[in-house]
Amino acid sequence: MNLPIIIRTFVQQLRDKGTYIYFLLFPLTLMLVLGSILQGVFAGSAVEEKVEPITVQYVVEDQALGGQFKMAVRELSSTKIKFNQSADRASAVRALRAGKADAYFNIGDKIVVRTNQLSDVQLTLLKSYLVEMFQSIRLMAGAQRFNVPPAELFTLPAELNDALKVDQTNLKKPATSYQYYAVAMIALFILYMAENGLEMFSKGRRRKTLQRELISPLGRQKLINSTFAGHALLGFCVVLVQMLITQVLFKVPWQQQFGFAFISLSALMLLFLTLGVFLETIGKGVGMGIMQIIIQVAAFLGGGYFPVSETMMNFSPLGWIMGPLREALWTNNPLQWRGVFLCLLITVILYCGMSLVLNRREEF
Repeated sequence: MNLPIIIRTFVQQLRDKGTYIYFLLFPLTLMLVLGSILQGVFAGSAVEEKVEPITVQYVVEDQALGGQFKMAVRELSSTKIKFNQSADRASAVRALRAGKADAYFNIGDKIVVRTNQLSDVQLTLLKSYLVEMFQSIRLMAGAQRFNVPPAELFTLPAELNDALKVDQTNLKKPATSYQYYAVAMIALFILYMAENGLEMFSKGRRRKTLQRELISPLGRQKLINSTFAGHALLGFCVVLVQMLITQVLFKVPWQQQFGFAFISLSALMLLFLTLGVFLETIGKGVGMGIMQIIIQVAAFLGGGYFPVSETMMNFSPLGWIMGPLREALWTNNPLQWRGVFLCLLITVILYCGMSLVLNRREEF
């Protein structure tokens, strides 16, 4: 490494106004815009309030099963599902056809369920409720064989109730829309460090400084390493500054796993910085086109624009970092270092390939 080259490369980028616009102003603007527009996606209570209540008419033909059903309804009460008992099957069916009820249960030797056109959310809610209710009914049926009163199944003994304490001191709040997009936009714009990689030696060629450096006593590999280190130093500063700003503005809980978060984002930054240099070795024009495709696909699959499934995130370097980072900040799950290791491994492979190509050229 050559310290003067590292400092010179770093200072040159700090003097470039585009650095501040591209890696600070744009990400912060998108964090505010997307966080404000998509608040409803992350507000679970707001979504729940929009679910229309479900009215259920039921008829009891089997008294034993009907008693268990009524007890399960009382114990598993829900503000979104209302049960009304009908005198007979015909009146319940008429209410269903007239739209006065959304579902009809006939409780005979088995429970028959019929529904009107429910929304996907309503149908999912009703199915989930039925699963819990049928499990409770089976539990009561088994308890009757051992002469256990059904009411005791839903109550804890006083001694056990006193012994059970719920510790919420380590409970973490879910991410808000602003916090999600704060993390997502930092990771997304880090991908564009690949453009810095593409320009790493191009500026030196245009300004005729690269030729002077090549005739200096410095070896080629030391020149490559020092120039790369100067760009990487800028990347580390970008990650650190964005983390500090978003912690102040959006209350992103970086402090809970600051070291893991910084290492994860830095590993992603190094990967795409190296990718840019590697693509430049095959031609700047072709490399730029390939790089833009890779960035867009990685951002889409990794959850940079909106939340995606874990399966999709496995196909993107952004997803390798975003998933474990969200778990580290908003859950108590163990830290997952697989994404960091994968990013660093690919970085080393690309860096070795890039160094091999540049060392074999007559000029960079």
